[in-house]
Amino acid sequence: MLLADLFLFRDTPYRYARDNSRSPLLMPFLLIGIGIIYGFLVALFQKMGGVELHGLAVEQISNKVLFGGNIISGIFVALVFHGGVTLIVWLMAKSVGGPGNLGILYRTTAYLLPQALPALPFLASRSAMPEGGFEVLAYSWLYTPLAAYAFISMAVGLFHIFRVTQQITTLRCALAVFITIFFCSSVLLL
Repeated sequence: MLLADLFLFRDTPYRYARDNSRSPLLMPFLLIGIGIIYGFLVALFQKMGGVELHGLAVEQISNKVLFGGNIISGIFVALVFHGGVTLIVWLMAKSVGGPGNLGILYRTTAYLLPQALPALPFLASRSAMPEGGFEVLAYSWLYTPLAAYAFISMAVGLFHIFRVTQQITTLRCALAVFITIFFCSSVLLL
């Protein structure tokens, strides 16, 4: 029910993360699940694209090593991404006059990550394929619209997180989302 409410843009998952003492028990499943999916997609796209990894053709690497290594690194990427998003959201919450509450934001941002699922094929294809080579992948024309949808749904989720955890006005929530997106975009353009 909580995951369905995430994609229906309801406050329920964020209220659960804020109020329920058992909400941290679900966090590892969310983070590790996202990491596994991302790592699996990177390995799959490397296999489909026939890329070369550190001088070895991907066909020469066993599936256990290729998929296992990418899944482990995908879990690591998800954990680092979650930590980074939490710190940025905390900074932006403080900048618009919210109380911050880093621990609560840490829990609620974990519930934001499933909304990034539609963007994972886009991100994995960019990571797995050499510059401009992702067009050879199946359904590559869908990756960009799915990533755009994920971006919008994460922005809406951020709005809900600010509203539920910071208890600030709607205008301040919108401002916090805007400066979060602006900050992240500026960093990515560097």
